[in-house]
Amino acid sequence: MRCGIKGIVISNNKLLTIKKYDEQFGADFTLPGGGQEHGENLIEALKREFLEEVGCQIEVKQFRFLS
Repeated sequence: MRCGIKGIVISNNKLLTIKKYDEQFGADFTLPGGGQEHGENLIEALKREFLEEVGCQIEVKQFRFLS
């Protein structure tokens, strides 16, 4: 089992999302993030996922929620 993490970025009253497309279901929008790798803490995982998916480095300011 591994944990997943997503990031919320709001800038200029806009929410950053990633658009994914599935041939069966069409377009879907999701928050940037992904799975935590073995040995990573949640902040390291989120920073890595943002770099991979969005191509930018981020500063994690606070956690909003865990589920």
